[in-house]
Amino acid sequence: MMGNPQWRRAQPGAGTAAVMALAAALGLVAPSAAAAGCVALAAFAGALLAALRTGYSARLSSADFIAAQLAVLFLLLAWLTYLAEDAPPAIAVLYLVAMAFGMLRLDRTRLTILAAIALVLHGTAVFMLIDHGFDINRAAAWTQFGALAVVFAWFVYAAGTVRQLRARLAEAHRRLHELAAQADDRASRDTLTGVYHHRHLMEALEREIARTERIGKPLAIARVDLDWLGSVNQAHGHGAGDIALKRFTEAAAGALRDVDVFGRYGGKEFLVIMPDTDLKGAVVAAQRIRAAVAREPLPEVGGRRHLSCTLGVAAHRKGENSRLVIGRAEAGLNLAKAAGRDRVVAMDAEGKPAMPEAG
Repeated sequence: MMGNPQWRRAQPGAGTAAVMALAAALGLVAPSAAAAGCVALAAFAGALLAALRTGYSARLSSADFIAAQLAVLFLLLAWLTYLAEDAPPAIAVLYLVAMAFGMLRLDRTRLTILAAIALVLHGTAVFMLIDHGFDINRAAAWTQFGALAVVFAWFVYAAGTVRQLRARLAEAHRRLHELAAQADDRASRDTLTGVYHHRHLMEALEREIARTERIGKPLAIARVDLDWLGSVNQAHGHGAGDIALKRFTEAAAGALRDVDVFGRYGGKEFLVIMPDTDLKGAVVAAQRIRAAVAREPLPEVGGRRHLSCTLGVAAHRKGENSRLVIGRAEAGLNLAKAAGRDRVVAMDAEGKPAMPEAG
């Protein structure tokens, strides 16, 4: 229950009970008054727990729920003041404990209203003591009342500053989280092409296989090879080859869905992971990639040469690990290369060509 975020916002009475018990032990509050206060706080905690268990507290925002608790707590403190037949310093400390909690959690408007409620309730309790003829040090009681008013005003002022600091801290935390995510993303990408590297691809594939085994959704992959990159490197230099790789990855990534994972498997070979996609859908996606790459020119190479790629496709079958499904996709890739490249070959669950497509 203590791990429940709703229960964590229902804690302002805990410090009050601790201070009350300490005050009774030190003789600052009559034991009978302290005992009555602890019983009342226990009943208060029981009511809060019931509100949480029944879901009633969900009707209120976190701030409104805390403000309601503090208002009830101030009513209990005013009752204790009357019960103690005096305005002991321990009661003032309890007011300050509650207001300090409110300062950390509430905005100025709510805290101003609560401060007014606390002062009215406490003043009413002091008036009732005087009116009923109790032997109370009036000067000390009203001095305490004035001190509470001044300290409450400071709490209200400080609440705005605390709120600004909390907002800045939240923004700094959000920004730090974004920077960490960006750094993690950069660490998962190939430095030349900007797409995911081998390790990230394998981790993503393992996650998707676990997901498809769990929920029964289809999953397909494609092994992709950029054609004739070695010839480009030999004839025009590795600079032209690097440009070809970059243009290829941009074209291929642009032909994929946001949910697909595309990365460099090694050298000039790439891997596409396609969640929620069966073999037929994967072939359509592979042909879309092939067509997009075929439209990509390579100006650095004479003769208006365009890029091309060859793809092998396979769909995951139940109980199959990543090595096996990648192996079947690689078999399709090898068949497509042997057939002349610039085409898609899909492999069925038995490892046989299912839908070979000629360029």
